[in-house]
Amino acid sequence: MIKDLDNQVATLKELAERRRAGAQTRGALSAPPVNEELSQRRVPHTMAITSGKGGVGKTLVTVNLAIQYARQGLKVLLIDADLGLANIDVVLGITSPEFTIQDVLEGHLTLDEVAIQGPEGITILPAASGVAGLSALTEEQKLSLMDHIDHWNADFDVVLVDTGAGISENVRFFVLAVERIMVVATPDPTSITDAYALMKVLFLNHRASHFDLVVNQVRSETEAKEVFRTLSQVADKFLNIVLNYVGSIPEDPLLAQSVRQQKPVSISHPNEAVSKSFQKLAVNLMRLWREKRHEEGRMIFFWRRLLQDALVQSGS
Repeated sequence: MIKDLDNQVATLKELAERRRAGAQTRGALSAPPVNEELSQRRVPHTMAITSGKGGVGKTLVTVNLAIQYARQGLKVLLIDADLGLANIDVVLGITSPEFTIQDVLEGHLTLDEVAIQGPEGITILPAASGVAGLSALTEEQKLSLMDHIDHWNADFDVVLVDTGAGISENVRFFVLAVERIMVVATPDPTSITDAYALMKVLFLNHRASHFDLVVNQVRSETEAKEVFRTLSQVADKFLNIVLNYVGSIPEDPLLAQSVRQQKPVSISHPNEAVSKSFQKLAVNLMRLWREKRHEEGRMIFFWRRLLQDALVQSGS
């Protein structure tokens, strides 16, 4: 149950200590030296957008959220964490990137050399597509990637991580390494069932107890609230989690059109109802982020949070 996360954290901790001691680790890109100036930078709001099953519009939600935050003047980093089946570049109409996260993991390039600029000034870390070897990262690869992001000399306000669908090891790693977890579901019964299964695994196996829910492809707000009630009632009965309803996205042919045109609806039709729903979602999430920061103070970025949790649990 909980042992797999404990083992993963222990491994990451051991690798981090080895790296600090100057030991050589095979197959991992050496972490950049700690820059003291980075300790003074603002810690970005981080969120993983995930789903129990594919086809629910997770990537569309992620991309349009990024657009909305960028339009507020915020510096946005969009990480394509579906490492073997990347599609953010396709949704944004970006020519297949020359370099991807794979090049960082293989030690060929730095994040600065891999990152590309998207619409509205969004920075994107693209993933490779059709690379089976990235579907399950090794512990050293995970540490290497998180270390590089953590020490990257780039000051972002918002980091959105578009995970793969389901409960693979990669998905679980990325959703546990950020501040908030947002689950995308639709009114389809299979989507609701899979969304619950995802939260159940993350709660029972990894102690994740807070989730945000956005309901996509709805015919009305009433339908969206019904999906939320269904999930929250089951979660209250069988799991000890907090499920926040953060908004809904209407079923709209403009979304399908935006995919075909490879142009986010928030750009092509900024004044339509569907775009305004993304704008409202962005506002709701920022409110929750700020409330959390007010209550708990400065957040720790990415894998350091996992290591700190391990130290607290061990009483170190």
